[in-house]
Amino acid sequence: MSTNECRSIVILGASGNLALTKLLPSLYTLYTSGAMPQHYAITGYARTAMTNEAFRELVESHLKDAVEETQLEPNYVREFLSSIHYCSGGYDSVEDFTKLHSYLDDVIAKDFPSAPTTLYYLSIPPSVFEPVIHSLRECGAVEKGDSNKSVIVEKPFGYDTESAKALNKTLYETFDESQIYRIDHYLGKEAIMNLMVMRFANIIFEPVWNRNYIESVTVSWEENKHIGSRGGYFDKAGIIRDVIQNHLLQILALVAMEEPSDYDSESIMTEKIKAVKSIGKISLDDCILGQYTAGVCAGKAVIGYTDEDSVPDESKRETFALLKCEINNSRWSGVPFYLRAGKALPKNSTEIIIQFKDVPGSIFTSPHHANKLVIKVQPDAGIKFFITNKVPGKGMVLKDVKLDFSYHDGFNIAMPGAYERLILDAIQGDKTLFICYEELIDSWEIFTPILEKIDAGKATVYPYAAGTSGPDQVKELFN
Repeated sequence: MSTNECRSIVILGASGNLALTKLLPSLYTLYTSGAMPQHYAITGYARTAMTNEAFRELVESHLKDAVEETQLEPNYVREFLSSIHYCSGGYDSVEDFTKLHSYLDDVIAKDFPSAPTTLYYLSIPPSVFEPVIHSLRECGAVEKGDSNKSVIVEKPFGYDTESAKALNKTLYETFDESQIYRIDHYLGKEAIMNLMVMRFANIIFEPVWNRNYIESVTVSWEENKHIGSRGGYFDKAGIIRDVIQNHLLQILALVAMEEPSDYDSESIMTEKIKAVKSIGKISLDDCILGQYTAGVCAGKAVIGYTDEDSVPDESKRETFALLKCEINNSRWSGVPFYLRAGKALPKNSTEIIIQFKDVPGSIFTSPHHANKLVIKVQPDAGIKFFITNKVPGKGMVLKDVKLDFSYHDGFNIAMPGAYERLILDAIQGDKTLFICYEELIDSWEIFTPILEKIDAGKATVYPYAAGTSGPDQVKELFN
């Protein structure tokens, strides 16, 4: 194994979907790759009563679904499962958390040669967040400022600016900022991590990464699935809260920020915060909102959003949003940034589109398009660069051609999962790819004013057929 550290990992909400399909398979992959500490233990905690053996069987069944079969070597699986423990109890019971704390002490005494550092992963619904934080403190498991205890917090980080502040106040009663890891799994995706490398390690990009050469920037997230059973949550949130305020804004910050003074968490965070703070006010005039109606997605008939059993018939919640914003600094002044996300669209895709300006005073009359750089985040992460070329033969005929790089083909290695990367960073105490409090509040302050109007029914929500690219009105915002 890679280090001599001792680490206790506690997953709160261990019987839930996130823990079973993402977190525990990611920990298994880290184990098989030799990235886990030399001494470690994983303890699950949830309300569902079950024995250690039953929980291990549950984990094993999900490993078979989530991990490549070639990685499921029986000895590795057996050794990994032997490190997993389980304890059940209520989320609002200090007494039950005291039992968990005692159980962890027994595990530590048995499995560790010295006192470990402990990482708590809150894989829990927002409704039990406050009692869990309270119980961790009151049972004596966590002391504020103790560098040997840390916590990973999953989104949603609040519902608006005030709720985010209240959430953080709850966190600060038990942890200080140095102990908190706010996770956005999009920041662990390989193509996102490569953004800084592409910009700052290649001289061809940074000199033209500004308003003099770039016409517009679009960060786009598409999903070709309908809401289904998620309507209970989604109808309270909407696509802006669910995707744009967090995932897409984080990507925008990395695209727009200035070069950090160093590659470390503090320097990167400083520049991301500057970029977010420079975003101008967004009004409803800068938004096109949509809600899908019946149609066809991925070859299957889809009912309309308000026809979903989990959605109120009269709902005006947006399932699509296109937002236009500007960054008010010398690098980007006048360049529109578009944030686009939607459900029940034609494909599953996340990409960043850098549209360059036309060549001024071009000597060529043959029609062609300006250069475009497309950074594919998912699926099939890679980079596509569209340039103009001459068609072989007589005459000056120009054609747009594509330079295409795929991570899979370029490196011929398995792409690590986002949760693998981020959990490992938290284990190692690296906060580079996590979100700090100041950045979180700044991001909410951008979106809260328009969200309040949307929630109050003061925004126009246009219909679009499932399987299409969104409302027809989107062209108005792009023009």
